[in-house]
Formats: sequence, C-alpha cells, structure tokens
Amino acid sequence: MTGTRPPVSLVIPAYRSQETIAGCLEALRGQSFRSFETLLVDSSPDDATERVVTTRFAEVRYDRAPGRLLPHAARNRGVAAARGDILVFTDPDVYARPDWLERLLDAHHRSGPIVVGAVACHGRRWRDVGIHLCKFAAWLPGGPPREVDNAPTVNLLCARPAFAAVGPFPGDVMAGDAAWSWRARARGFALPFAPDAVVEHHHLETLGGFLAERHRRGLSFAAMRGAERRLRRRDDLALLVASVLPLRLARALVLTVRHAARSGLLSDLARTLPLVLAGHAASLFGEATTHARRLAEPRSRADAATGGT
Repeated sequence: MTGTRPPVSLVIPAYRSQETIAGCLEALRGQSFRSFETLLVDSSPDDATERVVTTRFAEVRYDRAPGRLLPHAARNRGVAAARGDILVFTDPDVYARPDWLERLLDAHHRSGPIVVGAVACHGRRWRDVGIHLCKFAAWLPGGPPREVDNAPTVNLLCARPAFAAVGPFPGDVMAGDAAWSWRARARGFALPFAPDAVVEHHHLETLGGFLAERHRRGLSFAAMRGAERRLRRRDDLALLVASVLPLRLARALVLTVRHAARSGLLSDLARTLPLVLAGHAASLFGEATTHARRLAEPRSRADAATGGT
C-alpha cells in the first residue's frame, strides 16, 4: 500500500533471508485484508535478500541497516519508520495464510491492544515437525481463544499506544520478546491468543544447528531473566537445581503434550519425541550453565547486604 497513511504497519527483520523472503512476501500479497504497509529491515552482510525484495516486491518499504542487527533491534528500527497505528510483527521465514491479518485484526477488535497469533509448521518432515513442536507448541493453531504468557514476535499485533507504554523490544538479546511480554503483563496488558490467525514457519535448521540454537537461547534466556527479574543467588540456585534434575524437562514435556493434544497433533509428537526432548534438554542445559556462572560470580553489594539471599 502506497500513497496514503495505512492503518496497519507490518514489520519484518531480515538477515540472510533470501531463501524464504519471496515466499513470505508473496503470502502477504495474498492477504484478504489489504490496508497495510510492509517494512523490511535488512542487516544482511550481502545484497542477496535486497535483490529479491527490490526487484520483485516494489510495494515493500525496504531499509538496509548500516550494520548487523539482532531481530528485535531490527524490529525497533522498523517501528520507528512505521506509519500505521497498529503494528504487526512477523519473520522472513514464515508464510501467512490468506486470512491471517483479517483474523488477527478481528481478534484485536474483540480482545484488546495486543494479540498473539498461531504458528503452524510448514513441511511434514520428521525434522520440521520435531523442531516446531519443541519451539512453538504453546502457539499451535486450534483450541479456543485464550490468554498466553508469552508473545513471540513471529506472529504479534500491538496497537501503537500499547507499544509505547510497554517500550521497545530489548534489542541486544535473541529472547527479547519474552522480556517484552513480561513487561507488557506487568503493565496490565493481557496477551490474548487468536488460534485461527495462522502463519506457517519454515524450519531451515539442520539437527545440529537446531540443538546449538536451543543451547544458545537457553544461555541468553537465563541471563536475560536474571537481569530482568533481578534474581538473587537463591533463585539462581533453585533454577540450576531444577534445570539439572529432570524437573523442568518433565514439566516441558507435560506442557508440550497438552498443547499437542489440544491441536490434534499427539501422533506428530509421538513420532518426533526424541527430537523434542533433545531440544528442550539443550535449552535447559544452556540455562543451567548461565545460572551456574551467575552463582560463581562475586556477590554484588546488594547481595552482600542481604546475606546473599
């Protein structure tokens, strides 16, 4: 949409996204709701993504960042340039179903300023399904509308006043949408889930890459949680013990089973269970490593004043 101020601004970060960006943008061309602009913030080290976008998708507002940006920093840059009063976030490796924006906006009008959409798996290979159930089980399509406790930016709507109230995404960490979700809930915003506003995630990772990514995310997530929630030493110790023992792994499995059952995907979970468990274990190992490092650090003055508790 060009020439007029659009009501909706769709923001997409990109980094070496040339394999999927054409499919992503083609899916946006097919949306039943049409009054939106698309901003793509590219921080790739080469021009492969830029060539796809600028030669085939003239309607997209393309922004080449001067240096490497993590996804949430790129989203913040896109928000600064966006013209719409409603901000919608997605990723360059997802393909929106034709009624995605229409249903997301319907949920917004019913439910409030923030809406979380559903994430289906693009592809049926064992690897695709296992990776997806490990990473996105909580946001699978299906079931009734409900509230969730985390708003992944792969499928998120936020009215601009709410975004201003919560603040920008933490741009220096991969799990910044989790911290943003905590801040949103602390400021009184609900995170309603629209199970029929669906995008499909295209998983390109190798098995080794997936497990390495889960480990890195665990490291980063635990560090962010420690800083964001100002965890004390006893909190780090409790989380370390729970992560090393099978307590949290068992809880992750129970929740995954519950989510898969609600979406009718128990058979998919059964056939990919080893990969799902391996992904959760890699993430928890990363978290445990970070909590152990935090415990090994010298106590802060605040800790010393409270006896390290």
